[in-house]
Amino acid sequence: MNPVELFLEKATAPGPERQLPGAVLLAANKEGIIYSRSFGTHSVDPALPKASKPLTVDTPMWIASCNKVMTAVAALQCVEKGLLYLDEDIASVLPEWTEPQIFQGFEEATGKPILRAAEGQITLRMLLTHQSGLGYQFLNPEIDKYVLYHKPESAHIRHKYLWPLVFEPGTSWTYGVGVDWAGQMIERVNGGQSLDAYMQEHICKPLGMASTTFRPSEIAGFGARLADMTNRGTDGTLSTVSVEALRGPVGDDEGGGGLYSSPGDYIKFLTALLKNDGTLISPASMEMLFTPCLNDAGAKALQHIMSSRFAGDAEPDSTLTGGVVAPTEVDYALGGLVTTADVPGGRKAGSMSWGGLPNLSWVVDPKSDIALLYSSQLLPTGDVTTRTLFKGFEAMIYASQT
Repeated sequence: MNPVELFLEKATAPGPERQLPGAVLLAANKEGIIYSRSFGTHSVDPALPKASKPLTVDTPMWIASCNKVMTAVAALQCVEKGLLYLDEDIASVLPEWTEPQIFQGFEEATGKPILRAAEGQITLRMLLTHQSGLGYQFLNPEIDKYVLYHKPESAHIRHKYLWPLVFEPGTSWTYGVGVDWAGQMIERVNGGQSLDAYMQEHICKPLGMASTTFRPSEIAGFGARLADMTNRGTDGTLSTVSVEALRGPVGDDEGGGGLYSSPGDYIKFLTALLKNDGTLISPASMEMLFTPCLNDAGAKALQHIMSSRFAGDAEPDSTLTGGVVAPTEVDYALGGLVTTADVPGGRKAGSMSWGGLPNLSWVVDPKSDIALLYSSQLLPTGDVTTRTLFKGFEAMIYASQT
């Protein structure tokens, strides 16, 4: 075994020295799987039967923001059909955004938000590339304060994510709920069909992804197959936590992070991006999926956030960005983060990557014909051990293909 495998075997072994609940590592090329290893168990709680059940490629997990690239593909399918347009005002489909507002501050005495009307309009391209000004509550104190002042009417996206922008549309970059709103657009232009039903019909069934859903409670036996979520405390103790409690109230299929999928299913999707054979979208649309979209201000904002707020510690890289290390030259495309220069010993320029909150990471490298997936259910995000393992995994796979 190589050092990555040796470490994972030891780190996931049940007992007081356990460091990780488990992980599934997959690599593929256009022809199929070239590497597959699973480590650890479904749960770290010795009182549960899942604690003795090994993780496999068929174990469903909450994949969080790994969902985003699938929503981007679904949106491009709608663009191909003439149902959506990348560069038109989204208000024609989402009237909630007819008059977007921008944060200016808060009244000191009352805490009331001070807003101004945006000069420009939001487009679908901006939603998918995080240039709309729509942030995440957990990354933006002003949004957090706004939500406390204006409590959402419901858990539906049209209520809970209807908050002001943190900058003028198209002028910068911030990670946020734009892709969730893109999912709403897909639903509305398809006659109100749920995003789950749409993805089942147009992505999952064509690729044979039978363990992928926004709605695990509606599928018999799915919950029993799910890997538990694990939190590592500051003292290193591993404990089981509830995904439902972590996510909070959910009223819709959230295209930015609501999906559950098995590693075996998700690698099928990544492989389809490598194949680029028209099964999901046309080659022209696939090129758009990978094409950098940021202006200079957006690229600088992305680099700054990637170097700090995602990292969670002093390390200058992040699980959420698919293992990319700052200051690697990067941009952002419709589908995810794109490296614009080769990474020594790893992915080539033009590779796309992103990740998911519970320390999942993926890469699609068309030039090298390699797709990578590291799947886990571990909190907090940005785990240093996981990031080191993913770097080692990437280096191992690329070395084996040369």
